[in-house]
Amino acid sequence: MKTAIISTTAAFVLGTTLMAPLAATAASSDHRTFDGNVVHISATNIKVSGMEGGKMQTLSFTVDDGKKLMARIHTGEYVRITFDQKLLGLRHADSVDPHAAPAMKMKS
Repeated sequence: MKTAIISTTAAFVLGTTLMAPLAATAASSDHRTFDGNVVHISATNIKVSGMEGGKMQTLSFTVDDGKKLMARIHTGEYVRITFDQKLLGLRHADSVDPHAAPAMKMKS
């Protein structure tokens, strides 16, 4: 009986220790934006290609109501995505809005 209590307590302590960084990450997430061209859109996610940190990146985001989104946003359209990154690093799009593409700078 004593061994069972010690094992249960040890498992609880180990579990909470391992989950603490995950909970801290989820609690401290903030909203960010990403601008780019829509590469793919479906009922569950959207993939956008754009400049981030000085280099071209393609990022995927989960969406809540992809069918309504698919009716107003199309592949190749330039969009601004406001997103958060919480549980397990999964990016979730809070809003996807059409956005004016930035003007291209010409080298002189």
